[in-house]
Amino acid sequence: MNQWKNTGPVIVGGIGGSGTRVIANILKEIGYYLGSDLNDALDNLWFTLLFKRSRWFFRQKNLHMEIIKGLSFFEKITKNEKAISFSEYLFLAKALREIIVHGHDHLGSGKGLWSLKRLKSMFFQNRQVNTEYIGWGWKEPNSHIYLEFLSQYFPDMKYIHVIRHGLDMAFSKNQAQLYNWGKLWAVEKPKTSEDIPVLSLEYWIKVNNTVRLLGEKLLGNRFCIVNFDQLQRNPYDEVKKLLKFTNHDTEDFELINRLCKKVNKANLMARYQQFDQSCFSTTSLNEVKKWGFQIETTHFQKVYSLRNHDE
Repeated sequence: MNQWKNTGPVIVGGIGGSGTRVIANILKEIGYYLGSDLNDALDNLWFTLLFKRSRWFFRQKNLHMEIIKGLSFFEKITKNEKAISFSEYLFLAKALREIIVHGHDHLGSGKGLWSLKRLKSMFFQNRQVNTEYIGWGWKEPNSHIYLEFLSQYFPDMKYIHVIRHGLDMAFSKNQAQLYNWGKLWAVEKPKTSEDIPVLSLEYWIKVNNTVRLLGEKLLGNRFCIVNFDQLQRNPYDEVKKLLKFTNHDTEDFELINRLCKKVNKANLMARYQQFDQSCFSTTSLNEVKKWGFQIETTHFQKVYSLRNHDE
């Protein structure tokens, strides 16, 4: 009973807009518990509340101790355990206050009632957690920020990092991580919308290179990179890779075919081909190619603008 609680979590992260929702859908389908308070993108909103706080992160003097305290609270509340300490409740209270006032991104998302809804879902809703789950974990793109701390706190964790074409990401409307965490990699905040693509690609390169180095060093075979473009083009092989990573039967063809249907292949056209690519340096473009992504130019190009960014 409740054997799923004894396993190490499977965690899904990546730069926002990389396709992490598809991986979360696959994990849910094969029987993982990903939390009781999820948004449409399947983000674990308790993790968002507690850890998507760049203001707190950058001003902390005892960052390691505070993060471990927050992870302890997060694990207990996820597993519906009662032995929460006073200091862990204090961690929650500080997170609530900060998000209520400032939100969790540069746009102020999450201000006001959003945080109180998370509190209600933690303590005031009856959670019937299925005892037949095969394991637990969560999906929240910002998890990669905490990879080193997560590996220390969860010695048996597995981490899935989703990566999408760097130029597509540079022209994405989802740039919250660039604004929230760019400072961590010495990437400037964009001053205008025209600055976004170059700085976004710089962030993409630095984050993914760092995560790959850390994941291989800290986790070894408990670290997996999913190329979202390959997942869309060849879902069968990529789904099999995920099943193998989570110790599932890779010869269950009925399951594999069912999981392949979770992959949305409707948006295979490269976003970046609609825009002018001349703003990117040769060095940056070569970094994208090192990850195995092809770069093609087209005659149909337009300048990235604030209107495009917000659409």
